[in-house]
Amino acid sequence: MLKEESVNALTITKEKILSDLKYDVASPKDLQMAKQNLKKTGALKKVFTNFFEEPVKKAFESYKSIRDKRNSIVASIEEKETVLKQNIIEYLDKNDLKDGAFVRTEGVEFQINMQDFIEGIRNGNVSENLVAVNETELKKQIKAMGDLLDIPGIIVAKKKFIRLKSEGFKALS
Repeated sequence: MLKEESVNALTITKEKILSDLKYDVASPKDLQMAKQNLKKTGALKKVFTNFFEEPVKKAFESYKSIRDKRNSIVASIEEKETVLKQNIIEYLDKNDLKDGAFVRTEGVEFQINMQDFIEGIRNGNVSENLVAVNETELKKQIKAMGDLLDIPGIIVAKKKFIRLKSEGFKALS
């Protein structure tokens, strides 16, 4: 079928790939054809993923290097900026001066005592806008418990899908 070396000689378009596929499965013959097409698409996807892997890796390494250099320079500038701002504020405060070019603002720091926060949620003293779902942790718990997970407001349902076995990728060899 298609060898990895010949990928660069081809012009592959979405229309070409989709035109070769039959989507309807209404008979045993259609099922057999759909399975063959699924194997071909899995193999073709792997060829193109492998073909572009090295250029993507090199581009990402270049990007990381440039990004890190930029961030280092910007961090140095921001550090100098912070020191200059602090020195200006101290001078203005020490001499009881005002300068229209500088607007002084006061920030707010906070800490969260989770036990008190959760108790406030239970009592209705905390706005529901402050409560967010930790989807990463939820997915971990769903993976561990599956549809046995019992958290109020969370509905876990099984989803059916098919997975192509690894021998389907041998279609290109």
